[in-house]
Order: sequence, then C-alpha cells, then structure tokens
Amino acid sequence: MGVYAKEWVKGKTVFVGLDLHKENWQITAIADAEVVFENRIAGCWEELKKVLDKFQDADAIETVYEAGCHGFWVYDQLVEYGVQCIVTPPSLLPVEAGNHVKTDRRDSRKLAALLSKGMLKQVWVPSVQERHFRQVLRRRRQLVRERVRVQNQILSELLQFGMRFPKPQGRWGRQVKENLWRIKFPDRLVQVSFESLLMHYGQLDAQVKTQTDLIYELAKRPEYAEGVKIYTSAPGIGVLTAMEILLEIGDMSRFRKAKSLGAYVGLTPSQYSSGEKVRMGRITRVGKASVRAALIEAAWTAIRKDAALREIYERLRARAGAKRAIVGIARRLLLRLRRMILDGCPYAFGIVG
Repeated sequence: MGVYAKEWVKGKTVFVGLDLHKENWQITAIADAEVVFENRIAGCWEELKKVLDKFQDADAIETVYEAGCHGFWVYDQLVEYGVQCIVTPPSLLPVEAGNHVKTDRRDSRKLAALLSKGMLKQVWVPSVQERHFRQVLRRRRQLVRERVRVQNQILSELLQFGMRFPKPQGRWGRQVKENLWRIKFPDRLVQVSFESLLMHYGQLDAQVKTQTDLIYELAKRPEYAEGVKIYTSAPGIGVLTAMEILLEIGDMSRFRKAKSLGAYVGLTPSQYSSGEKVRMGRITRVGKASVRAALIEAAWTAIRKDAALREIYERLRARAGAKRAIVGIARRLLLRLRRMILDGCPYAFGIVG
C-alpha cells in the first residue's frame, strides 16, 4: 500500500513500525487503528526520511524498530529528525497464540499496532560515546574468543598426529608457547602449516594485549575512574570486569529497584506458578551474558576472600548445589555493587544479608 493522502493523518498521531533488514526496510504507518501507509523501501535513512516527510501534517509521529544488527544509528537519525523512537527487544515482543505466519509486512504491522497500544518494552539507548567505548570492550571479547578457538585448533592438530601436549589453563604463557615452537614434524609441509597456526595465535595474543591496554586507558578517563575505583574495591572485581559493568550496564541509578537490575543481567530465577504452587527454576539468562559471566567468575574469588559471602555460599550450596549457589552469590555481588556506586562507598567485608 504505497498510496497515501495527507488528510488521513492530519491532526492525528501516526505510529510507524519499521522492520529493518540489510538491503530493504518494511514500513507500516497506523493512525486511529487504520493503516495509512505501507511499503518496502531501500534500507537507508534518505528513503525513510521521504516517507516521514509525508506525515508532516500529523499531530505527532512515534516510531519503533527491533534491537538488532543496525544498532542505534537509526534511532539517532529519527530523534534528530524530531520524532519519538523506541528500540524494542525482540525477546519481549508479545506473541500471538496460534500464529505461525511470519513476514516482514506482518512484523512491521505488528510493531506499529503494539506501539499504538503502548504494549512495547524499550531497551536503554546509551550515548554515542558510550557505544563507541563499548566496541573497544566487545572487540577484546571477540579477540579472546578467537584466541581460544586457535588454541583448540593447535591442540587438536597435535592430537591428530598422536602428540600428547598437556592442555594449559587460560591464556598460554611464554613457556607454553616456547614448548609449542620446539615441536617438530617429520614432513616440512606439515611443519610450515603448524608454525603458521602458532604465528596466528601469536598475532591474536598481541591484539588482545593491545585491546586490553585500550580498556585500561579508558578506565583512567574522568567519566570512569571513580566508578572503577569503587568497583575494584570488591573482591574478584578487576579493572576489566569493572569496565564491563560500567560500559554494558551504564548508570545504575536508572534501575529504581535492585531486582530490575538482576533481571536486566539475567541473574533472576525463572518462576513457574500454578494455583497455589510456585516453583523457582534456573536463572532467566536473558540480558547481558558477558556481565553475567564476569560476575560469576568474580563470585568464586569473592567467596574465598570474604568470609561472610563464603558462609552464605555454603548455606546455599547445601540446599541447592554448587552451581546455583555461586549464581546466587553473583547476584548478591551485583546488588552490592549497585549500592556501592549509588552511595559512592567502597566494598565492606563481613556483611551478611
């Protein structure tokens, strides 16, 4: 439906649902519960602006699209243009029972309709600077994953040739790398191939170090230095974890309730209720997986250094097992960190509760 008449939206609020893909975008505009415009356009701001210009006689324009590969640059353009925009998490979209048909047109219509009814959740949109700094952090994460992949390739190749090599834990140190370079194959071609794999690992190791240095440099900036100081006073929280929290979670004051923060990170237990029965299940695992993993790792250190946390861990472990117990400590640690940053106070050892 590319046909459009100005009188259809004059003095009304227009709700625009955008289904964004790499090449094309599907647009649906609704006013008074009626579709007033629907079309597929080339995936660029210039074409979207042409559509929005059609609604200049409207009283207001509200737009929505799903969080995804486009990030927030479309949001920036829409806000700068002067219209309201929300970015909604796909995982929290209401689902219609029995509807097994999914098309771009239906998706954009659904977004526009839900927006008009006020039924959509929205993600927090960080500032442009915060997004840029996040990429420094995320790039390091990508490099670390790639380095682990190459480590496994090296060990797998040795195993294929019947060469036993003790699997080192974590990052490989200088001694491990020297031992790998001492390995010799009888065939020159295999040797050259294996050494290229070792060189690839060395390059990744160097890139991880460079990216780590960038994060430490970020941690010294005025906007992060105080937060890093407060967070790193907690056991198990180093500079990298502190920056993970600062960049991925951002301003803790936006969480009015502590349980909202736990849900955002995915450390809240899932719940199943029927009648009078209520059963608490595993954590939801929605939200910030990288922050969740960092906090669980920090929790293992925390229970060794803080006797009060150790006591709580042992109590939880006796009732629910070690895995659930450490997740419980991670959640408790996260809420402690929130309180610390809001109060501007360092970590206090020995607190039970």
